[in-house]
Amino acid sequence: MITDDIPLSEGPRPYYTDDRDFGHFSDHVTVWVDIHIGMEDSYADFKAKFNDNIQVLQSNNINEVEIDDDSILCANPDMLKKLSDEVYCLKYFPTIEKGLEYILKNSDKKIFFISSGTIGKIIVPQIANLPQIQGIYIFCGNISYHTEWAGEYAENISGMFEHQDNLLERLTRDIAAYVERKGDQYKTNEAILPARNCYAWSKKLLIRAKQVGDSGTTKLIDNITKKINELEIPAACQGEN
Repeated sequence: MITDDIPLSEGPRPYYTDDRDFGHFSDHVTVWVDIHIGMEDSYADFKAKFNDNIQVLQSNNINEVEIDDDSILCANPDMLKKLSDEVYCLKYFPTIEKGLEYILKNSDKKIFFISSGTIGKIIVPQIANLPQIQGIYIFCGNISYHTEWAGEYAENISGMFEHQDNLLERLTRDIAAYVERKGDQYKTNEAILPARNCYAWSKKLLIRAKQVGDSGTTKLIDNITKKINELEIPAACQGEN
Protein backbone atom coordinates (compact mmCIF):
# COMPACT_ATOMS: atom_id res chain seq x y z
CA MET A 1 0.00 0.00 0.00
CA ILE A 2 1.35 3.44 -0.93
CA THR A 3 1.28 6.01 1.82
CA ASP A 4 0.57 9.74 1.54
CA ASP A 5 3.47 12.15 1.08
CA ILE A 6 5.42 12.70 4.29
CA PRO A 7 8.43 14.88 5.11
CA LEU A 8 11.76 13.10 4.80
CA SER A 9 12.59 14.26 8.32
CA GLU A 10 9.96 11.82 9.57
CA GLY A 11 11.50 9.02 7.58
CA PRO A 12 9.73 6.80 5.06
CA ARG A 13 7.11 4.52 6.55
CA PRO A 14 7.37 0.78 5.89
CA TYR A 15 5.87 -0.31 2.59
CA TYR A 16 5.87 -4.01 3.38
CA THR A 17 4.81 -6.19 6.25
CA ASP A 18 8.01 -8.21 5.85
CA ASP A 19 11.63 -7.03 5.85
CA ARG A 20 11.64 -5.54 2.33
CA ASP A 21 11.56 -1.96 3.55
CA PHE A 22 13.73 -0.46 0.83
CA GLY A 23 13.41 3.05 2.22
CA HIS A 24 15.40 2.12 5.32
CA PHE A 25 18.18 -0.01 3.85
CA SER A 26 20.33 3.12 3.63
CA ASP A 27 20.05 6.50 5.33
CA HIS A 28 21.74 8.87 2.88
CA VAL A 29 20.45 11.90 1.01
CA THR A 30 22.07 14.59 -1.14
CA VAL A 31 21.42 18.25 -0.27
CA TRP A 32 22.25 21.09 -2.65
CA VAL A 33 22.04 24.74 -1.55
CA ASP A 34 22.31 27.25 -4.38
CA ILE A 35 20.41 30.45 -5.10
CA HIS A 36 19.87 29.44 -8.73
CA ILE A 37 19.78 25.63 -8.73
CA GLY A 38 17.66 25.67 -5.60
CA MET A 39 14.75 27.48 -7.24
CA GLU A 40 11.74 25.43 -8.30
CA ASP A 41 11.41 24.88 -12.06
CA SER A 42 14.98 26.00 -12.70
CA TYR A 43 17.79 23.96 -14.27
CA ALA A 44 15.38 21.02 -14.66
CA ASP A 45 17.64 18.98 -16.97
CA PHE A 46 20.70 19.68 -14.82
CA LYS A 47 18.98 18.51 -11.63
CA ALA A 48 17.43 15.51 -13.37
CA LYS A 49 20.89 14.42 -14.55
CA PHE A 50 22.26 14.49 -11.01
CA ASN A 51 19.22 12.87 -9.43
CA ASP A 52 19.10 10.10 -12.03
CA ASN A 53 22.77 9.34 -11.46
CA ILE A 54 22.55 9.05 -7.67
CA GLN A 55 19.05 7.55 -7.20
CA VAL A 56 19.64 3.90 -6.34
CA LEU A 57 15.99 2.79 -6.44
CA GLN A 58 15.62 3.38 -10.16
CA SER A 59 17.28 1.66 -13.09
CA ASN A 60 18.33 3.89 -15.96
CA ASN A 61 18.66 1.15 -18.58
CA ILE A 62 18.14 -2.58 -19.14
CA ASN A 63 21.67 -3.41 -17.99
CA GLU A 64 20.98 -1.86 -14.59
CA VAL A 65 17.85 -3.98 -14.22
CA GLU A 66 20.08 -7.03 -14.41
CA ILE A 67 22.10 -5.69 -11.45
CA ASP A 68 19.12 -5.11 -9.15
CA ASP A 69 18.46 -7.67 -6.46
CA ASP A 70 15.51 -9.97 -7.15
CA SER A 71 13.62 -8.58 -4.16
CA ILE A 72 13.42 -5.10 -5.68
CA LEU A 73 12.51 -6.51 -9.10
CA CYS A 74 9.53 -8.14 -7.41
CA ALA A 75 8.44 -4.89 -5.77
CA ASN A 76 5.53 -2.73 -6.85
CA PRO A 77 6.88 -0.26 -9.46
CA ASP A 78 4.51 2.51 -8.36
CA MET A 79 5.67 2.11 -4.78
CA LEU A 80 9.32 2.32 -5.83
CA LYS A 81 8.68 5.43 -7.91
CA LYS A 82 6.96 7.15 -5.01
CA LEU A 83 9.69 6.07 -2.61
CA SER A 84 12.43 7.33 -4.94
CA ASP A 85 10.95 10.82 -4.66
CA GLU A 86 11.36 10.69 -0.87
CA VAL A 87 14.63 8.91 -0.12
CA TYR A 88 18.16 8.55 -1.56
CA CYS A 89 17.38 11.56 -3.75
CA LEU A 90 18.59 15.09 -4.45
CA LYS A 91 17.04 17.76 -2.23
CA TYR A 92 17.76 21.33 -3.25
CA PHE A 93 17.22 24.66 -1.49
CA PRO A 94 17.63 28.28 -2.67
CA THR A 95 18.71 29.79 0.66
CA ILE A 96 21.14 29.00 3.45
CA GLU A 97 18.32 29.25 5.99
CA LYS A 98 16.17 26.60 4.31
CA GLY A 99 19.10 24.30 3.65
CA LEU A 100 20.40 24.59 7.19
CA GLU A 101 16.94 23.99 8.62
CA TYR A 102 16.64 20.78 6.64
CA ILE A 103 20.09 19.57 7.66
CA LEU A 104 19.47 20.20 11.36
CA LYS A 105 16.07 18.48 11.25
CA ASN A 106 17.56 15.39 9.65
CA SER A 107 20.20 14.46 12.18
CA ASP A 108 19.39 10.79 11.57
CA LYS A 109 20.54 11.00 7.94
CA LYS A 110 23.95 10.92 6.31
CA ILE A 111 24.04 14.00 4.11
CA PHE A 112 26.17 14.58 1.04
CA PHE A 113 26.18 18.38 0.85
CA ILE A 114 26.79 20.58 -2.21
CA SER A 115 26.92 24.35 -2.44
CA SER A 116 28.45 27.20 -4.36
CA GLY A 117 31.64 28.75 -3.07
CA THR A 118 29.90 31.91 -1.89
CA ILE A 119 27.26 30.00 0.06
CA GLY A 120 29.83 27.49 1.24
CA LYS A 121 31.87 30.22 2.88
CA ILE A 122 28.88 30.98 5.11
CA ILE A 123 27.32 27.56 5.69
CA VAL A 124 30.33 25.21 5.83
CA PRO A 125 31.53 26.59 9.19
CA GLN A 126 28.06 25.85 10.57
CA ILE A 127 27.81 22.25 9.34
CA ALA A 128 31.37 20.97 8.96
CA ASN A 129 31.43 19.13 12.29
CA LEU A 130 27.84 17.89 12.34
CA PRO A 131 27.69 14.08 12.56
CA GLN A 132 25.09 13.87 9.78
CA ILE A 133 27.42 15.46 7.22
CA GLN A 134 29.00 12.67 5.20
CA GLY A 135 30.69 14.82 2.56
CA ILE A 136 30.97 18.46 1.47
CA TYR A 137 31.36 19.42 -2.19
CA ILE A 138 31.93 22.97 -3.44
CA PHE A 139 30.77 23.68 -7.01
CA CYS A 140 32.02 27.04 -8.24
CA GLY A 141 33.35 28.83 -11.28
CA ASN A 142 36.62 29.97 -9.72
CA ILE A 143 38.21 27.63 -7.20
CA SER A 144 41.20 29.89 -6.55
CA TYR A 145 38.86 32.63 -5.33
CA HIS A 146 37.62 30.37 -2.52
CA THR A 147 40.80 28.59 -1.49
CA GLU A 148 41.50 30.83 1.50
CA TRP A 149 38.32 30.13 3.46
CA ALA A 150 38.07 26.56 2.16
CA GLY A 151 41.62 25.84 3.33
CA GLU A 152 40.44 26.21 6.92
CA TYR A 153 38.09 23.27 6.33
CA ALA A 154 40.35 21.11 4.19
CA GLU A 155 39.67 18.07 6.39
CA ASN A 156 35.91 18.50 5.97
CA ILE A 157 35.60 19.38 2.28
CA SER A 158 35.58 16.33 0.03
CA GLY A 159 36.39 18.34 -3.08
CA MET A 160 36.03 21.60 -5.01
CA PHE A 161 34.86 21.42 -8.63
CA GLU A 162 34.48 23.80 -11.55
CA HIS A 163 32.94 21.27 -13.95
CA GLN A 164 29.65 19.51 -13.29
CA ASP A 165 30.83 16.13 -14.60
CA ASN A 166 33.80 16.10 -12.22
CA LEU A 167 31.45 16.82 -9.34
CA LEU A 168 29.03 14.13 -10.45
CA GLU A 169 31.82 11.55 -10.79
CA ARG A 170 33.11 12.16 -7.28
CA LEU A 171 29.67 12.42 -5.67
CA THR A 172 28.45 9.20 -7.30
CA ARG A 173 31.56 7.27 -6.32
CA ASP A 174 31.40 8.53 -2.72
CA ILE A 175 27.75 7.53 -2.36
CA ALA A 176 28.59 4.12 -3.83
CA ALA A 177 31.31 3.66 -1.20
CA TYR A 178 28.93 4.64 1.58
CA VAL A 179 26.19 2.26 0.40
CA GLU A 180 28.76 -0.53 0.11
CA ARG A 181 29.77 0.04 3.73
CA LYS A 182 26.11 -0.20 4.69
CA GLY A 183 26.02 -3.54 2.89
CA ASP A 184 29.08 -4.71 4.81
CA GLN A 185 27.37 -3.83 8.08
CA TYR A 186 24.26 -5.76 7.11
CA LYS A 187 26.36 -8.75 6.05
CA THR A 188 28.19 -8.75 9.38
CA ASN A 189 24.83 -8.80 11.15
CA GLU A 190 23.60 -11.58 8.80
CA ALA A 191 20.91 -9.32 7.33
CA ILE A 192 21.31 -10.76 3.87
CA LEU A 193 18.43 -9.07 2.03
CA PRO A 194 19.44 -5.45 2.76
CA ALA A 195 23.10 -6.40 2.24
CA ARG A 196 22.37 -7.70 -1.26
CA ASN A 197 20.37 -4.61 -2.14
CA CYS A 198 23.04 -2.23 -0.86
CA TYR A 199 25.72 -4.06 -2.83
CA ALA A 200 23.58 -3.96 -5.99
CA TRP A 201 22.94 -0.24 -5.52
CA SER A 202 26.64 0.40 -5.01
CA LYS A 203 27.47 -1.44 -8.24
CA LYS A 204 24.91 0.58 -10.19
CA LEU A 205 26.41 3.81 -8.85
CA LEU A 206 29.95 2.77 -9.69
CA ILE A 207 28.96 1.91 -13.25
CA ARG A 208 27.22 5.28 -13.60
CA ALA A 209 30.32 7.04 -12.28
CA LYS A 210 32.39 5.21 -14.87
CA GLN A 211 29.99 6.25 -17.63
CA VAL A 212 30.30 9.89 -16.57
CA GLY A 213 34.07 9.60 -16.86
CA ASP A 214 35.45 8.13 -13.63
CA SER A 215 38.20 5.81 -14.89
CA GLY A 216 39.12 4.55 -11.43
CA THR A 217 36.06 2.41 -10.80
CA THR A 218 36.93 -0.81 -12.67
CA LYS A 219 38.52 -2.59 -9.70
CA LEU A 220 35.80 -1.26 -7.41
CA ILE A 221 33.14 -2.75 -9.69
CA ASP A 222 34.94 -6.10 -9.72
CA ASN A 223 35.14 -6.05 -5.93
CA ILE A 224 31.45 -5.27 -5.39
CA THR A 225 30.47 -7.90 -7.99
CA LYS A 226 32.36 -10.47 -5.94
CA LYS A 227 30.47 -9.43 -2.81
CA ILE A 228 27.16 -9.75 -4.65
CA ASN A 229 28.01 -13.22 -5.94
CA GLU A 230 28.93 -14.38 -2.46
CA LEU A 231 25.40 -13.49 -1.29
CA GLU A 232 23.46 -14.86 -4.23
CA ILE A 233 20.43 -17.00 -3.48
CA PRO A 234 17.87 -18.54 -5.86
CA ALA A 235 15.53 -15.96 -7.38
CA ALA A 236 12.05 -15.87 -5.92
CA CYS A 237 9.24 -13.38 -5.57
CA GLN A 238 7.76 -14.34 -2.27
CA GLY A 239 5.25 -12.29 -0.32
CA GLU A 240 4.61 -9.70 -3.03
CA ASN A 241 2.27 -6.83 -2.24
